[in-house]
Amino acid sequence: MPRKKVTKKVLERMKKLRGKGLSYEKIAGRLGLSPMTVYNHLRKKRKRTRMTPEIIEKMIDLRRRGRTYRGIAKELGTALQTVAKHMRERGIGGRRGKVTGEVLEEMRGLREVGLSKKRIADELGLSYRTVMKHLREEGFFDRLKRRLGLR
Repeated sequence: MPRKKVTKKVLERMKKLRGKGLSYEKIAGRLGLSPMTVYNHLRKKRKRTRMTPEIIEKMIDLRRRGRTYRGIAKELGTALQTVAKHMRERGIGGRRGKVTGEVLEEMRGLREVGLSKKRIADELGLSYRTVMKHLREEGFFDRLKRRLGLR
């Protein structure tokens, strides 16, 4: 039995059905294809990012500023595993360090502008819990001193 060719029209139909929440098996049944064909066309073919020294340097800089692998991958449009690989190769893998003073100041500045803690976490590529922890530690008098320029 000859294989059915997957045209652009068939691929668009696959994407539409997947968007409606259908499984690969159900999509395959509707289109007369094998589930692996559907899987291969919808999941495996992704655009790859060419790794340049500039991108790698940016990765390293973001990591040193306290960003998570996931945050770095999202910002640079790369895979999480790619970020992890390059961090391991350069010996800066594993758990990230504490939030640096620079990041903490940036966090405080965003809070003073009126951004929510959730928005600050998104902007800085940190977890919401990390932002909560660091902004909660600062007491009322510390905030008052900072606003008055005494700190």
